[in-house]
Amino acid sequence: GRGRVIRISILFPRLVRDRFPRAAVATAVLLSLTVPLLMRGASDAAAGVRDGISAGPASGTATVIPIVALLLALAAAWLADGVVSDLKRDGSAPLVLTRPVSRIGYFTARWLAGFACLAGAGLVTALVLNGAARFSGFVGPGLSPVGALGAAAASWLWVGSAVLVLSSLLERGEALAGALLLVLPFVLTGMLAPGNSIARVAAVLPSRTVLDVSRTLLAGDPVIGSHLGRVAAWGAGSVALGLFLAVRREWSASG
Repeated sequence: GRGRVIRISILFPRLVRDRFPRAAVATAVLLSLTVPLLMRGASDAAAGVRDGISAGPASGTATVIPIVALLLALAAAWLADGVVSDLKRDGSAPLVLTRPVSRIGYFTARWLAGFACLAGAGLVTALVLNGAARFSGFVGPGLSPVGALGAAAASWLWVGSAVLVLSSLLERGEALAGALLLVLPFVLTGMLAPGNSIARVAAVLPSRTVLDVSRTLLAGDPVIGSHLGRVAAWGAGSVALGLFLAVRREWSASG
């Protein structure tokens, strides 16, 4: 009821603070890998990330857009780590889940706290890179701050949702498994012969679409509606499954 909603709203800032140290590390990694590249104008480095991850040679802030999109998606896996499984590992579930809040509301709040941190990391990264570009004398449009929030949302809808499902099933290692789901289509395409059935199955995962949407949003360009629809469908389905599994999970000492 309304009382539970109010209690969740009070709890949410603390859940964000719990994830903030990871968000700070993720932001620092993003900037340490992109600002030097931007300052050097080394577009060849970004262009070297092939097979759908890079959009090709570029200049200015466009140089680092493919890298920012990829790193945001990988950061999503780390920030979603432990949303459910942490409670099992540290034994706090029996106490936490007796609070006067619904289980589904609590797990949703934990998951959304991770997204808030990822969105903050994306926004700070975009603003700092725009400042570095102006300092270096690059002309042309910078990264879109609004697009950075959208790219974080796209990454979270797929990677963060997938890790939520894994966190509901596994005791640990869900972040690594989520990152693997992100890169699997690219790895298998590079390793297997064209048309291989395993590679075709892996291509069903929306990794390429998510990274394409993120790059487009970061550049401030309009996104193809069908791509947004695919990302949203995967995300909604994964979130629903993850929350269902989290709520039904056995939390006893022997579970």
